Amino acid sequence: MKRDAVRAWMRVPAWLWAAVLVSLMLLTMALVTRVASVEGAVPITEARVWQSGESAEDASTVSLPHSWDNSHRRWTGEASYRIELPAALTEAAHSDPGVALLLPRVGVHFRVLLNGHEIAGEGWHSNPGYSDAGTYAHVVPILPGLLKSEWDRNELVVQVRGEALRISGLSQVWLGPQDAIWQRHHWLHWWQVDLTWMVTSAALLLGLLSLLIWGQTRERLFGLLAGGLLVLVVRLFLSVQVQLPGSFAFWDCVHKLSFTWYCGFVYLFMWELFDFRQGLFRKLVNAMMLVAPIWMLVLVLAEDYVLYRAWMTVVIGICVMALLGVIHRARWGIDASQRLMVVVGLAVMVTGLRDYLVVQLGFPGDIDIRWMTPGSLVLMFAMGWVLLHRSVLSLEQVGALNAELAQRVREREQELQTMFDRLRSVERQRIIEAERRRLTRDMHDGLGSQLVQALNLVRASGEKVDSAAVAGMIGHALEDLRMTLDSLEPMDGDLATILGTLRMRIAPALEAAHIELDWQVQEVPAVPGLEARGVMHLFRCLQEVFANVVKHAHASRVTVSTYTEGDAVVLSVCDNGVGLGRWAAPVAGMGGRGIGNIRIRAAEIGAEVLFEPARPGTCVRLKFRGAAEHQENGFED
Repeated sequence: MKRDAVRAWMRVPAWLWAAVLVSLMLLTMALVTRVASVEGAVPITEARVWQSGESAEDASTVSLPHSWDNSHRRWTGEASYRIELPAALTEAAHSDPGVALLLPRVGVHFRVLLNGHEIAGEGWHSNPGYSDAGTYAHVVPILPGLLKSEWDRNELVVQVRGEALRISGLSQVWLGPQDAIWQRHHWLHWWQVDLTWMVTSAALLLGLLSLLIWGQTRERLFGLLAGGLLVLVVRLFLSVQVQLPGSFAFWDCVHKLSFTWYCGFVYLFMWELFDFRQGLFRKLVNAMMLVAPIWMLVLVLAEDYVLYRAWMTVVIGICVMALLGVIHRARWGIDASQRLMVVVGLAVMVTGLRDYLVVQLGFPGDIDIRWMTPGSLVLMFAMGWVLLHRSVLSLEQVGALNAELAQRVREREQELQTMFDRLRSVERQRIIEAERRRLTRDMHDGLGSQLVQALNLVRASGEKVDSAAVAGMIGHALEDLRMTLDSLEPMDGDLATILGTLRMRIAPALEAAHIELDWQVQEVPAVPGLEARGVMHLFRCLQEVFANVVKHAHASRVTVSTYTEGDAVVLSVCDNGVGLGRWAAPVAGMGGRGIGNIRIRAAEIGAEVLFEPARPGTCVRLKFRGAAEHQENGFED
């Protein structure tokens, strides 16, 4: 039962799980970010402010939070905020551990003056390059030694110095016991700094992983995700407590530009995921990402914040249009990954809407805490999960395709094996048929010819048959038959074995002719190509040579030897007879059984035949080139 329950839970779609989780996340954030309250502390909601070039008498009362404005909306001057110390903190200020001032958000650079004494500050007396004190909260202890005895005469001033195109001002501040102030500060620091670093680290890790996968697969979705996450890393890095050398305007421009590119990459990712084909919107986003650096340069040169607001209106409008397009697409049916992105996209829209309502329009809520940071984290992991899911599906598809391919390969292998068996059978039949024709031809030329001659002799002799002549012819026929049978023995190119077999056939004829046989056959490398057919050709060549020695050379000795000469194996038959001129001439025209027949048969077995004078006598050499090299290379059978 438990296992069935687990399986049932596992069958729940991921987008439904995501809907439940993001709903719980939004509910939790709503509970923990209600209207801010600090136990024992007093919220300061009003201050007297005057700008550079004005005196304290010219100060005006403003509500906090407040963004001070100069005549050109460039925020490059200074503003001073005078805060009245609440009378309710008189006793706490002179007791241990005292009271403190909490600045949740303040301008780019600031300092705090208590009765004319500077008690805190950041980036006021030096040029730290890029450093924005407004990205995190600050705690300023109120030193009891600097307080005047008459409480109403104490003067607490927060001076703010701005940078071009960066809105400056002061948020609602708190004055209260240090313990309560530090507790609130830790809570704000976790949301403003620690959580941002967590999102930055996760975005960097996932962005580098996506970039690595894109480098291997070149899939567009991974490239878009990597680009969006790495740009988000830059934006988040510039949104926390960092100090960078160089011009503040440059890094501020990078910070603003990174938001545009992040929105563009997310837009392209969503439309690529949903496989939209609206080329006009794609061109619009690509143009926005290309024009953004030029627009930022114009913004810096003009120092007109209206241009930046106009640009942000375009960017946000495109983002809203993209999300509405995704939701509209859902009407025609979408898959699980697309449903997940719709759910998460709606949740992120809710976080952005909450921040806008609370921060800009004054709706109830903790104004010092933004929901967009955890919303970005959820969106980031949702996009990562979508790509992971797609990768798993791709691997499953690859596995299925590999299995199908393996099955097809097995089927083709079986077909090829069947075809190979058929071809081998056909080849075997062809070889058998060729061997049969060869044996038939050899028997016809040798044994058949001898038997026909014997038969003709018997018919021509009538009643007076020359028994000796008939016996000789039949003996020759038997020798031909034995030679044919000997050629069928497997000798694997072993020249010594082949010649040893031939020796048994020719020795009686040489002995009858009173010719001494000098046998100098040595072990030599195997000669490739001397199979049954090649052996028969070699037998015929040597049969022709010995026949000519017996009939025409008038020799008393014939020497048979084998040796190697370079890369060649040489078979030599030399006699001590009358010489080449005396015995070669009569046999040159013997109807194919002369020197021409020897050359033809030698060519069939890849041998070069040489006829050389021996003084006295004649040498016939058969040279098999490449035989020795063939054995050295390991190709001998």
